[in-house]
Parts: sequence; structure tokens; C-alpha cells
Amino acid sequence: MEFRLLGSLEVLDDGKAVPIPGRKERALLSLLLLEANAVVPAETLIDRLWGERPPRTAANTLQVYVGRLRKLLARDALVFEGGAYGLRLEADELDTSRFERLARAGGEALAADRANQAAKLLRGALEVWRGPPLPEFRYEDWAQAEIARLEELRQTVFEDAVEADLRLGRHAQAVVELEASVGESPLRERLHGQLVLALYRCGRQADALEVYGRLRSRLRDELGLDPSPELQALQTAILNHDPVLAAPATAPQPRPLPEPPTQLVGRQAELDAGLRLLRDQYVRLLTLTGPGGIGKTRLGLELGRILAPAFADGAAFVSLASIADPELVAGAIVQALELKETRPSPEEVLAEELRRAELLLLVDNFEQVVASAPVLARLLEAAPGLAILVTSRAPLRVAGEHELPVPPLTSPAAVELFVERARAANPDFTVSETAAEVEELCSHLDGLPLAIELAAARTRMLSPRALLERLGRRLDLLGSGRRDAPDRQQTLRTTIDWSYDLLGDADQRLFARLGIFAGGWSLDAAETICAEEGVAVLDALSALVNESLILRSPESDARFLMLEIVREYAVERLVASGEAAELRRRHAQYFLELAGLAEAELHGPGQGAWIERIELELDNLRAADIFWRESSDGESRLRAVVALRRFWQLHGHLAEGLRMTEGALAQAPAADPLLRSQALNSAGLLAAEQGEFESARTAFDHALELARELGDQSQIAAALANLGNLAFFEGNSEEARRLYRESLETALALGDLRRQAVACENLGLLELDGDRPGEAVQLLQEAVASARSSGDEHQVASSLRALAAARLEMHELEGADDHLAESLELAQRIGDLIIVAQGLETAAGIAGVRGDAERAAYLFGAADAVREGIGVIRPPDEQSFYERWLGTTLGLLETAAYTRLYEQGRALSLEQACALALGRRLAGV
Repeated sequence: MEFRLLGSLEVLDDGKAVPIPGRKERALLSLLLLEANAVVPAETLIDRLWGERPPRTAANTLQVYVGRLRKLLARDALVFEGGAYGLRLEADELDTSRFERLARAGGEALAADRANQAAKLLRGALEVWRGPPLPEFRYEDWAQAEIARLEELRQTVFEDAVEADLRLGRHAQAVVELEASVGESPLRERLHGQLVLALYRCGRQADALEVYGRLRSRLRDELGLDPSPELQALQTAILNHDPVLAAPATAPQPRPLPEPPTQLVGRQAELDAGLRLLRDQYVRLLTLTGPGGIGKTRLGLELGRILAPAFADGAAFVSLASIADPELVAGAIVQALELKETRPSPEEVLAEELRRAELLLLVDNFEQVVASAPVLARLLEAAPGLAILVTSRAPLRVAGEHELPVPPLTSPAAVELFVERARAANPDFTVSETAAEVEELCSHLDGLPLAIELAAARTRMLSPRALLERLGRRLDLLGSGRRDAPDRQQTLRTTIDWSYDLLGDADQRLFARLGIFAGGWSLDAAETICAEEGVAVLDALSALVNESLILRSPESDARFLMLEIVREYAVERLVASGEAAELRRRHAQYFLELAGLAEAELHGPGQGAWIERIELELDNLRAADIFWRESSDGESRLRAVVALRRFWQLHGHLAEGLRMTEGALAQAPAADPLLRSQALNSAGLLAAEQGEFESARTAFDHALELARELGDQSQIAAALANLGNLAFFEGNSEEARRLYRESLETALALGDLRRQAVACENLGLLELDGDRPGEAVQLLQEAVASARSSGDEHQVASSLRALAAARLEMHELEGADDHLAESLELAQRIGDLIIVAQGLETAAGIAGVRGDAERAAYLFGAADAVREGIGVIRPPDEQSFYERWLGTTLGLLETAAYTRLYEQGRALSLEQACALALGRRLAGV
């Protein structure tokens, strides 16, 4: 995580902004960051947040703010010790700490007359600043001293950086910066002295003396002082043309790096990260890793181009593409640097020649000679002014190495790259009418720059739509590239061949087997499905990760994935091996067992974690469904869809779940009757959520018929409750009540707390619809209690939401707030979007009754957007409440105003909508 105070307050988690809403929360976080890794007494925090007259509830409110921050930061770093709060941070997580560390190291290097190193460190420190520190709190007493200290330190660092530049003969560059700075600091003598010296060295003696004269006049007029003795001595030396003022010998011109034929596109985040690392004095070996075609070389060249001026000897490029023998690496570097081999070995030549050099060495394509990595480590020991930037599919695994993985391009950057390369190949190419197709094409190409460039070159003959239609065989489609590209990048297939051929036999076999997975996999899945006698899957998987053929999933460190293009290659190898059929069978069996485990867990306290796990494995479960369909294994298919019904319902995959369930029922008409009853019940639920009530009734009737034949009381209770819902939807209250009561009695006889909760909630909503809110509240309280005892978080959230609606109907708004807050937070955490939509509507009703019509309108729009996003209708039994709540809001707003606010509410993110429902004011809302 990264915390930023130098500029407006920002928190980044893996490069993504974490919103910190509320001025008080932002102030509290800033206070704790200023005292990072120490603790601040609660009384001190209260005094600084509220001043001399804090509210009586300040201590409790402070706890609330701390709780919110702890949740937003998702970490245990916010601690409470002995009545004081503190924030524990790792090194460099806070930008002020990073700035001060670089400033201190730069100052030490300058004092030791290591001007190049000092310039690098000091400029790196200045780049940490995004703007004035703590700008939103600049008028707060607690912030002003720290703001002043940081601003003064920044000015000193700037002056030290200029001093380093002057020692390196960069006086012309210094003049530009200094002329702007002296205007902002008209009495700062050191700045003026530096400008005077820089102007003199540029041959501008008269200008230098004029700057000195202006400073002398201002000092006398405003302070009654003369310039310092050092400045007066400088003036005298200029008048006398003292040789001591002569500029040092100009630093050698940097060796030219290869000039890329095209501009770098879409790599700003990686470029910033690489620059930040290489400007750190403690980072002297940086390895850019990633699969072939990801753009490591191009990124490395851009880093070299930017950083070369910071090294006295510039930057040099060494390509190892044609080197396969690790013993030849040192010699290749000697040749690239055009050094004379005057010693017994190339490594000795490098150690001697680079001992006093200040050089950035870019070594490209290291993966096939990774055994020679110790050579680079020894060079770094011998040459303290050397920094090495390596591109390799595999990290080097030597001391001091820092790794920067190069990921695929994001969608906007991938589209930009495609368009730029397509226009280079076809000047008539336009994107206005094909933007969506280009975006889809880049997505199918995994954001892989080489694949995108090869596809863009095809636009001479094929439109983006035509390219999309041919993507079933990506490797064949992307068959030719630039003639001047390296051989391994002429086609995508040869690029992957290049990586594959470097693997050992066992690693090659595992690579092919891993192609069986769709959308990623866990280590357990790989070890279970892809096991081979005598081969450790973990070791082979680690080798594939090191070679960048396998990537760690961005969703979880415990998961792995292949780029889809690489997976296509792996599947080809798997089919050629003759193992594909057996691996598909193992894969389907593993995920059937996983679905079985999930079935029970999705009704328990761990359902949130299991929903996330199934979401991660959804592509694998879809692949397994295809296997069962093609192999006529209807019973396994039926077991899987029954096990996953809760997931389909809770996470909004309703249409897909219904389609799979109906397909499995049709495929397995003679399956186990209990299994079919469960599947029919699932199909009915998924159909009803989408408003297909007739289909739902047919499914529920058949499910109940089978359950009665089997005497399965649990299934009977479920079918009765679901048929009761349909009767309720139709307005047949008496029939609904009869069915609900029978379902409740069956659940009581079974001791099934979850089904008891469902039945009580249904009966409570029925009483509420009949305008009997008192009876409804009693039943709904029983529902909440039974749900809590059952441990089913979904049912707890659902019953609490219904209870909030009942409290709202009784105008008990505080009680409604409490129930709804717990329900909505729980539903959001477990990903239950149906209850989220119901909760947003209930929150809208509460806001309307309170007279906050604008908030209500936003929330009505947000609720409808959630429903539409998952394909769920508003159930008919909710309609009367909805119309009543909506009517209250419309009575407070003109139609045009409501429509505008409603549409803005539809545009809110899920997080924003839930925050608004929970009473938090959003920026602009």
C-alpha cells in the first residue's frame, strides 16, 4: 500500500486509489501518517480534530472514524495501545518517508563529492512531490509546522540537486530551473549564488552581476543587510575572471541506445515504477520480467533513455538474443561496450574497466543464459557506480535483485496501441465505427503488445470484425510481423516456441497439462489434476512461473493463470500428447467435488468466501459442464448445477444458472429422483427471480410431487415455501398463508432453523402487505433469530432487510436504519446483489419519509441499475411497498428533478450506492 501526503492526501492499494470519504476521516488519517509508527493519545487526536470544544460524543465518534479507516485500508496496521492510536507502516509506504530517505542519502553523496549519485538521489526525492503537502489542512494548527518543515526541506534538496548539477558541468540546465526559482524565493542567497555562478559559466557575466546587484538591493531595502561573505567573494571572483569558477569538464556523452521505431504506449505505471526503483541508491539490479511479447525490451529502452543523463557514462545496451552459452555472457558485454580484452578473462576486463564508471547497463534477453546471473552480481560488487537493468522471462535469483513484472496492457492502452499500429500499416484505418470491435479484439489478445501489433498489421487486408471472426486460431492468425524484428518475434508461435524449448521435459509436460484449466487454477487443483509420478508439481510450476509462461493471478497470490494465447499453445501440446481426454475427465471430477463442498458452505457463515471462490472457478465449472454434456454424463452435470444453485442466485448469474439447470434436467430424465427434485426446485427459483412465474410454478409442482413420493420433508418444505411465494405474487394471500404455514410446520418438525427463518420471513412480509405491521415485526424478529442461529448469512441479511421495511412502515426510522445497515453491509460483503437491490430501495423509502427526496431519488436509480445488471425483477410482493415509498419521494420533487437524480443514481458504482444508503454523503451527491 502507498500513502501520499506530498500533494493532496492519497492512498493507493496496488496502484489503485482507495477513496477516503469525509473530511474528518481524512484529517485523522493525515494525523496518524504524520506520526507513522508511533502512537497518538486519543485525547490529542480529539483536540486536533475538534479543537477546544469537542462534542460530548467525540470519543465514540473517533472510534467510528478509526473503524471506517481500518475497513477501508483492509489491514491490521491501525492499532490501539494504551488509549492511543497508531499506524504501522512498512519502509517507503509513506511518500514523506521515501522523500526524506532519498534526500538524506543524496546529501551524504554530495558531501562525499559523488555528484552523479547525488544528482540521481536528489532528483528522485524531488519527483516524490506531487504538490504542496497537506493542502486541504494548510490552515489547521496541527499541520502548519509540518508543512513548513517539509517545504523548507524540499527547497534545500532542490538547491543540493542544483549543486550536484553544477559540479557535473550542467550549468545551462541549471540556469533554466534557477531563474524560475529565484522569483519564488527573492531573498534566498544560496539560490542566487547558484544562478550567478551558472550564468557566468554560460558566458553571461553581465547577467550574473545583474542578478547579484538585484539581490544586494533587496537585502538592504527589506532587511538592512549585505550579501553574505560567500556571495561577495563570488562577485569578486567573477569580476576578476578567477579560473576557480571555470566549469568542470563536461560529462561524457551517453552511449546511444537503440532507437525504437515507435513510441511507447500504455506503460506509464510501469515506467513510473521502474524510474522510482532505479533512482533509489539501494536498487542497482532491476529485472523486468514477463512472457515473450509483453514489451519488456521496449520498456527497458524507455527507462534507459530517461535515466541515461543521470549517469556520467550514460547507458549501454547489450543484447543476448543470439547467446545460448552462459559462459559467453561476459564476453558479449565486453564487445557491446567496445572494451579491449587486455586481461585473461572478459569478466576481469569488465571488473577493471567499470570500477570507476557511472553507467546504466541494459542487458536484454537474459532468460536463456540465466545461469550466468552471478556474473552480473560480481560486476555490481566491483563497480559501485554501475546499475544494471535486465529483461528476462525469469528472475535472476541473485542478491540485491529487484523484480518488476511487466503485465499485459490495460484495455484503453491496448486499444491505443492497436489503433496506432493499424494506422501505420493502413493510413486509411479509422476507429470511429469499430471502437467496440477493436476493444473486444484487444481483450481476446490478452492485452499482449506483440499479439496486438501482429493483429494490427493485418488491417491492410482484414477489418477488426474479420479479425475477431478468425480469432479461434490466434496463433495462425498472428503469423507474420516486421521483417526487421528479432526472429523470435516474427510470429507469436515462434515467440512461445522460444520459451517452450527452454523447458525441461517434466516442465514441458506440466505446461501442456495446465492448458486444461480455463480462467486460472489453484495449486491444489494443479497437484490433483496434473500430477505425474515422480514429478513435484510445485517445483515444475515454479519453473514455469519463473519462465513467465505461467503468471500469478491478480485476483489472488494463491492462483495462477496463462494468457489465453499461451493456453491455446498449451492445449495444442496436450492434444498432441494424447492425454487430453484423461485430463478433461480429471478436471471435471475435481470441480464436481468442489461444487459439492460449496453446496453446504454456501448456507453457512463462510458463504462469502465460498462465493468468491466459486466466482474464481466459474470458467473451470463451465468447462466441466461442457465435458459432461459432450460425454453424456447427465447425472454429474445435474449434481453440479444443484450444488451451485445458491451461487447462481446470490451472485446474479440467474440466466446462466437456469440454462444449465434446464439443460441438465433434460439430459438426465432418469437420474436419482431426489436429485431431480432438488434441480427442479433450483430451476423454479432461478426462473421466478427473472419473472418467469409460469415456468417456476411448473418446476415447483414437479419438485413437490417428487419430494412427496420420496417422503423428503426438507424438499417438501422448500417447495411449499416457493409455491407460497407464487401465490403471494398473484395476490392470493390465503393460499400463500396456508402454504407458508405448512412449510413452517414441516421445518419445525425437522428442526431446520434456516427453513424456519425463510417461512417466518415470508409470513412476516405477508402480514406487512396486509397492513398488519405489528404482527409482521414479531414474525420477522423470529426470522432474524432463527437465521442467526442457523449461521446462514444470506438469510440473516434477507430477514433484517424485511424487518427494516416493517419498521419503516411503522415510521420507526431509527430501528429501520439499524436493521438496514447490518443487512446491507452483510449483503455487500457476501456479494448478494438481490438483497443489495432490496436494501437500496428500502433506504430510498427511509430517505423519502425523512424528507431527503434527493437521496431517495439517487437510491431508487441505483437499485434499478443493480436489478438490471443481474437480470432480476422486483418481486410482486415488494411492489406495494415500492410504490408507496416512491410516491412519498415524488410528492417532494418535480418530475424533471426526480428523473435527473434517478439517472445519476443509476450511474453510481455499487460501493457508492451502498455508502449513500448507509448515510454517507458522496462528493457531488
